[in-house]
Order: sequence, then structure tokens, then C-alpha cells
Amino acid sequence: MPSYTFCCQNCGDFTLFLKSMTGKKDRAACPECLEESTRVYLPPNLFSYSKELRTRIEKGMEPRRMTREELGPRQKIKNKSTSRPWQVGN
Repeated sequence: MPSYTFCCQNCGDFTLFLKSMTGKKDRAACPECLEESTRVYLPPNLFSYSKELRTRIEKGMEPRRMTREELGPRQKIKNKSTSRPWQVGN
């Protein structure tokens, strides 16, 4: 559903969600005061998450420094001897 943002002189910006993309959408009536409002052209809303969610996502991408205690006990790696030397470590 397409959304269009308009600016009312009295109430400020508001967004309308319309069922159709056809027709001229330069002006609309403000839902608060019913005054005719002009359309505000904005760049496409490609990243519409809230600021809190964006911050959590970006923070999760950063590596976290951990202590040895947080990592837990060290695990021993079993040495597998293979007859195929190109598969060492698999």
C-alpha cells in the first residue's frame, strides 16, 4: 500500500496510506483541520525500522570482547589422522 506524506500549515506533516497509485496526489485534506495540504517529496523509505531496533541490529554486528571465564573451559581438539593429507583438519 503506497504512503504519501503531506504538510499542513496548521498541523504539520501527516501520512496517508492510499489503496491506489493512480491519479494526481499533489494535494490532500488534512485529517485534523481539513485544510488543503501540499505533498512533501521524500526519498524512498528503504530502511523503516525504529531507531531502537536499528541500534540493536548495528550493535549486534560489532565483535564483542569476552573474558576467558565467559568463553568457558578450553576444549581439546581430537587429532584425526587421515590418509588424505589435503583433508587435514576436517
